[in-house]
Amino acid sequence: MSSPVPRLHRVQRDGANLLVLENGRVRITIWPDFGAAVLGFEHLEQNLDIMWKNPLLQPPRLALLAQPIERNSDLYDVLDGSWFVSLPAGFFPTSYYGAPIGAHGEFRALPFAVEVLEESRERVRVKVTGRSVRTPFVLERVWELAAGSEVLVWEETLTNRSNRNRPCAWLHHPAFGGDLIDGAELRVPARTIATYDFKRDVGSQIKQGYRGAWPHIPVTADGSMRDCSRVPPKDSGLDHSVQLTDFSVGWGCLWNQARRLGFALRWDEKRFPWAWSWANAGGITDYPLWGHGHLITLQPGTSPVGRFDELLESGQVAWVPAGGALHTRLLSGFTAAPDEPWLL
Repeated sequence: MSSPVPRLHRVQRDGANLLVLENGRVRITIWPDFGAAVLGFEHLEQNLDIMWKNPLLQPPRLALLAQPIERNSDLYDVLDGSWFVSLPAGFFPTSYYGAPIGAHGEFRALPFAVEVLEESRERVRVKVTGRSVRTPFVLERVWELAAGSEVLVWEETLTNRSNRNRPCAWLHHPAFGGDLIDGAELRVPARTIATYDFKRDVGSQIKQGYRGAWPHIPVTADGSMRDCSRVPPKDSGLDHSVQLTDFSVGWGCLWNQARRLGFALRWDEKRFPWAWSWANAGGITDYPLWGHGHLITLQPGTSPVGRFDELLESGQVAWVPAGGALHTRLLSGFTAAPDEPWLL
């Protein structure tokens, strides 16, 4: 049994140097050298890990392949299933004031410096700092895990080092999988569901350019309505990517009634008015998953899905002042109360 006293320690696994926070109830595994990504978030009593593990990329790959970079392959080369941050331009590759930016941005693969702020019997606190090479941004994140808690506290500061105000599309990208999502539902106080319009056939199972009431969306094949609050059963062949907005509070819980346990996120709905949810149960039969994968995401973001120039034009970005910063706070962890948002 893990010690109930909060502690930090480092481990090496498959060539990666990892940082572990634990307190006897939960264990969080972080990869500082690769985007400060959260590789694991484990509930120790129930012996389950909520983070998805891409079966085609285990162990996680350390670097991109020496191959052409097309169709978001710079992302899919290393999409191991972790919780990373997407900055500064949302999902699609783009040019950011002359800097080429790949799928989901530069920060997901940056090395982050680590500074231990506190290690006591009451809590552990650690700060990680990533400095962009292609853009003027610096992301500082402080994690705190208290004794007896199953909730991890995140404090994040995004600083603009340039002498002009700069826009960003800022997105948290956790991917959830494992035993807890089997038969689970997504409980969110959102009023609206929407999808991006690609303006071409991308083989989507659900209607493009749709906006309606959460949680239902039309299925392309027959016009029936899919309930996107239900995690698709494993190997069902279902796949969808939707956007949620009009939140009464920034809260979402993946709730498993059979286990009476959920995993929840609490965020600032004013800073992040959108949340993307991608669910896959073997529905991507070609590249990059080849029919594998059982996951669902809940991704708080400043912006809806869109190409960066579209988001700029529509005003759906966040602006970081010249020489200034944006700050936010987020909570994540296990809960037995799926409809009771935590206080930020």
